Amino acid sequence: MTNSIYDIVIIGGGASGLMLAAQCDLNGKKGLILEGGSSPGSKLLMSGGGRCNITHGGPVKDFVYAYGNEGQTLRRCLYRHNNLELARWLIGHGIELADENGDPVDASYGPDGIDSAGRVFPASGKARDVLETFLEEASWNGWQIETGAKVSGLRKDDSWKITLINGYELYSRNVVAASGGITYPETGSDGSMLEILEDLGIDINEPRPALAPVCVENYPYAELSGVSIPDVTATAYSSDAACTCKGKAARMKGDLLFTHEGLSGPVILNISKYVEPGELIRLCYNKELHELPRRMQRILRERSRGLLGDVRTNVLAAFLQQDDFIVSGVDERGMVTAGGVSLDEIDMKTMRIKKHEGLYVIGEAIDADGITGGYNLQLCWSTAAAAADDLNDVI
Repeated sequence: MTNSIYDIVIIGGGASGLMLAAQCDLNGKKGLILEGGSSPGSKLLMSGGGRCNITHGGPVKDFVYAYGNEGQTLRRCLYRHNNLELARWLIGHGIELADENGDPVDASYGPDGIDSAGRVFPASGKARDVLETFLEEASWNGWQIETGAKVSGLRKDDSWKITLINGYELYSRNVVAASGGITYPETGSDGSMLEILEDLGIDINEPRPALAPVCVENYPYAELSGVSIPDVTATAYSSDAACTCKGKAARMKGDLLFTHEGLSGPVILNISKYVEPGELIRLCYNKELHELPRRMQRILRERSRGLLGDVRTNVLAAFLQQDDFIVSGVDERGMVTAGGVSLDEIDMKTMRIKKHEGLYVIGEAIDADGITGGYNLQLCWSTAAAAADDLNDVI
C-alpha cells in the first residue's frame, strides 16, 4: 500500500470482489483489494464442497424465483449479466464446465441461458482452478491485493478515507464493499463491514444465516444420521406479521437429510432463513410408510404408540403428512447470509449506494440470497459485473 490516493479500493477479496477485479481493467489507474484474512478467496474454495458450484443451468428467467421476494428487484441485474455470460467468461479463460454428473456444459446455448438444468461446476472439480483464474485476471487488470488488511472505519471527505484495524489510513475516489455477510467469520465474512456501512446512515436489514442446518426440539432421528429422503415438503410457520402465504413463512420441496443433531439437505437449507427458534417447521414426506427406510419406519411406529404400547394407525398416518417440530436453533455457519444492505439503498443498474457518491456494494453484503444450487455465486458475478460496467466508465 502507498499513501497516494487510489482510484478504486475493493473491501473484501472473496468471490464478488475478485469477480469485480477480473472484469475491471484499471488501464493504468490505481486499484487495491483489501482482504482481511490471510489469503483471498478462502470461502470460494469451500463452495460446492470444494468443487465450486459456480452457477446453475437453465434459462435466466427462472433465476428470478431462486431469490424469493428479492428476485424481482434483482431481475435487471441478473438478466444483464446472466449465467450464460459467466459460463462463457470462464470457458474463455480456460475453465471447462460440467454438470453434477460430470457431463460437459454447453455455453453456446442462448441468449436465454445455459443448456443444462442443474448445478454447474468446473470440469476439474477443483474450486482452486476458478480462484486462480480470477486472481490471474485481476493481476492482469492491474489490481494489487493486500492481505491481513481489515477495515475498521470508512468516512467521506473529498475522497473516501479508509481506516484499517492497525491504524493505517488510505484514500480512494471509489470504494466497493464486497465484504460478505456474517457466516464463516474465519474467512473474513464476519459482518463488521455491515456495521461500518450502517454508521454511514445506510439501511441494513439484520443479517442472519441462510442455507443452514436446523435443530429442533425432541429430535427423534439421530440414529438416521446420513440418511436422505427425496421429495420432502417442508413448511415454516412464523409469527412475523410480514410473512405471507396464509400464515406460512415459506414452503419448499426437495431432499431431506437427517444428521446427528438435526435436519439438513436442500429442502432444509433453502427454508432455513425463514425459521426462528420457537417457531414450527412441518415435514410432509409425500410417501407411504413402506416407501421410507426401514429404520425410519420403526422410529415412526415407536413415536405412534399409545399408553398401552399399541401403534395408533391414525397417529402414524398423520406423521407421514405432518411431522411437526419446534425449531431450537439455526446453525450459525450457514453457507450464505440473508440480510445486509437494503436493496432500496442500491441503484441496481450500477450497484452504487444512492446516498453516497463513489460507494458501491456487491455480492453477499446486499440483502439478497438464493436457494442452494449455484445461485449465490451467480449473484456475486451479476452484481460485480454491474459495478464493473459503471467503474470502467468513471475511472
